[in-house]
Amino acid sequence: MIKIGVKNMNYIIRPISKTLILFCLVSVGYGGSSTTKQRDLLETMNKLSETTSPEGKGADAYGSFLADDFSRWTIGSSIINDRTKWVEGVREWFDDGWRVSDREQQNLEINILSDYAHTRRIVTETYLGPKGDRSKSKAALAEIWIYRNDRWLLYRVNVHPLDNK
Repeated sequence: MIKIGVKNMNYIIRPISKTLILFCLVSVGYGGSSTTKQRDLLETMNKLSETTSPEGKGADAYGSFLADDFSRWTIGSSIINDRTKWVEGVREWFDDGWRVSDREQQNLEINILSDYAHTRRIVTETYLGPKGDRSKSKAALAEIWIYRNDRWLLYRVNVHPLDNK
């Protein structure tokens, strides 16, 4: 028997059901037929990214893609940022003149179960500073997205920085 917790609800899955659920999760995550929610999620991920591009609309637009109870954690850090603190940091960075000039994304997995999605991806970004200076970062992301009011919102993200090679 496997226990799965979703917010305040616990589901107990009997062994016979495990195979069916795992099959469904694997088929969505690894090349299964693309669903409308999956396409909408990919589009939302791209729109979120566009908010910090040179033509991006900045921190408020970025924040509109985050759930009210959003949090971000960099693995190995003792700091967990909530939505307010994270958007505040994005605003300072954006107002200082920084933008994401180039972004590459490798989607490793997208699992959708009802109104929840779990994604794993690797993102490489090049940052352009106000004086033309550039820097680069690469990170593995594990994310939880929630579908509320007919749209996807980023609920949790765990970030693991990677070498820029």
